[in-house]
Amino acid sequence: MPLYWLVYRHNKQISVVIEPGASLIHARMRSAIDGLDKGELTEGHELHPKWRVPNSATGGENSYFS
Repeated sequence: MPLYWLVYRHNKQISVVIEPGASLIHARMRSAIDGLDKGELTEGHELHPKWRVPNSATGGENSYFS
């Protein structure tokens, strides 16, 4: 299943979520179900199939302050 890079913006904060899904909409739905869709979605990209992402990095959230 492809992985998607989702970027959310909320209260001057940017959050990145890496979520598996059959499509971008499916990945967004999964992040909503997991409660990770805080704020407004600003970007969503399918990661290249050859990229390796550790399982511990998927379905989680990484925040960076702007």
